[in-house]
Amino acid sequence: MLTDTIQKALAPLNLAKVAPGDYAKTGYHLEVAAAPAQLPALAQAMLNTGCFLESLTAVDVSPEAFTLVYHFANFKELCRTVVHASLPKGTEPPTLSQIYPGADWYEREVYDLFGIRFAGHPNLTRILLPEDADFHPLLKEFGAGDAGTGD
Repeated sequence: MLTDTIQKALAPLNLAKVAPGDYAKTGYHLEVAAAPAQLPALAQAMLNTGCFLESLTAVDVSPEAFTLVYHFANFKELCRTVVHASLPKGTEPPTLSQIYPGADWYEREVYDLFGIRFAGHPNLTRILLPEDADFHPLLKEFGAGDAGTGD
């Protein structure tokens, strides 16, 4: 079973959590918690097991931290893995774009909407909002009247 293969591949990384998920309730087979610095090694292990990066987003959980949320899946066997990484605000997680080229666009979207910069990203520019936008609309402190134009 692929979940066993993934768990074995992740074991050497000493992650905070690698546990079975309840697919019927949550939509994923494995739950993983990692530190941001562990993300490139984790992504490489997922790639080595034949998984692709399905999505990446962030959640503004508190004034001090974000949670990065990565979803990995597999075409050959139904197996979805969710990875949560707590990220203190003001820090930069490493880019995964060298491992998963599609992460380039996901990371640009997270930057655009949350202001999270990914260290080593080859082209961290806005992807949805105008280049001169001076706000990140998915931050909790963003209000409806806050949308500026950068002027």
